[in-house]
Parts: sequence; C-alpha cells; structure tokens
Amino acid sequence: MKKTGISMGLLAVLLAAPFSSVSAEPEETVTVTGQHAMRVGSYKGIYRVYDRFDRLPEKAGKNLSLHFLGDILPDHAVPSEARVVLHAKEGDIPLFTGQDREMHFPRSGALLAENPPVLLTLPSNRKVQLELAIEVDPLPAPSFTKEEAAGWLGQINAAIRDFFGVILAFMAPDAHRLKVDVAPGARFEAVENGTPRLLVDNQGVVPYTFILRPQDYQDGTVFRSDRPFSMIRVKIPTDEFFTLKRKN
Repeated sequence: MKKTGISMGLLAVLLAAPFSSVSAEPEETVTVTGQHAMRVGSYKGIYRVYDRFDRLPEKAGKNLSLHFLGDILPDHAVPSEARVVLHAKEGDIPLFTGQDREMHFPRSGALLAENPPVLLTLPSNRKVQLELAIEVDPLPAPSFTKEEAAGWLGQINAAIRDFFGVILAFMAPDAHRLKVDVAPGARFEAVENGTPRLLVDNQGVVPYTFILRPQDYQDGTVFRSDRPFSMIRVKIPTDEFFTLKRKN
C-alpha cells in the first residue's frame, strides 16, 4: 500500500466494520476437482460490500460503480490462474475468467441464502491482491475536461466518505487522482491552450494505466484518446484487507 500518512492501526479501525466479514473467515481446506483449495471468504462477505455501495446516497453514487480487480503476486499473473471460485451446491462458479482482471460476482437471492465459501487454489508463495475501485461510468466519447475530472473526484470522495469514513477520504492519496486505463493501440493526450501533449502511446496488447492528477493541469485542459477508455477509476486503499492467500 502506498503511504497515506495514516497508521495501519487506525486504518484497520476504519475498515473493520464494513469488511470484517470478508477477512475474518475461518481457514479451511476443501478438495475441489482433485486439488486442495483453501477457503478464503464467503459469498455473504463479498455481497455485503456491493450491497453497502448500492445503498450510498444518490448524489454520492450517481454514475459510479464498484469493482474488484485482481492481480496475482509476485509475478502479476492473471487472477484466473488462482482458481478463485464460489463453491456452490450446483457447481463451482469462477470469479475470474481468462485474461480478465475484473471479478465477476453473481448476485442472487439463492446464492445469498446458500452462502457458499470462496475457495482459492494457489501455492502459499503466491497470493491474489484485490484492488477495490470506484469506476466512472463509460463516456459517450473518449475525451473529458479537467473540470469534469475534478467533478468525478469530488463525487468519488463523497462516496468514500459515506463508504469508509471522513478520515480515510481525507488522508488517502489515491482518492485524489484518477487511474485512466488507456486501451491497447491508443494515444492519450492533454490539450492545453490548443496545444496537444502526448501522455501515453500504448503500443502494447493490454490497457496501460496512467495516473492522472487533474490539479497538475491548466484550467480548460481537455484529455482525449483516439480509442474508448478501458476504464476510468479511483483505487480505494484497502490492500491489507483484500489479499487472498494460502497460509503456510
């Protein structure tokens, strides 16, 4: 986690209430398709995070959505390799598939009543790091202004205050900058006073994440890409509480 100027003890107090149901699950080994899988959580634990976000005041949650993004450490492999599944009665439900790093969490009354465990199949020297992020709804065109970006940050900070508390919203640096995922093959630039300045030329095959601080640019700056953005989001600093791993 990046330094925030807030002690981990205080951060734990701020996060314990809404997320203790995710991190406090008893450890258990289950055999799934011939492999030993470790229980790392429950359906209800994750469901409650989404449900809490859905209950934000309309002004704080408008045009925003909540996402879990996964990364296997230390090698940054795609999270589908960890076989993170809901071990439901009707069969395992993968939460990550293919090359997609976003968790796809099914929400239903039947699964909530069943409350299946979340299982992980991964050696103890590797772990799944989950980034909890608030995403801005997709834009009709791949461009936005500094003022729009500042408005999103204000709205997201309001959502974080409602979700976690005033202190975390104030102290967390990630809540004051945007993560702009530039699509493969796209160019992302800032246009200040009519002069374009290249920020990203993504010649790779996966999205490139650019950290944008709108306050560093002149008023009236336009940010634009020649392809739709993969995602525009703010990361919520919860790394210590969203790590899925097998204990040694």
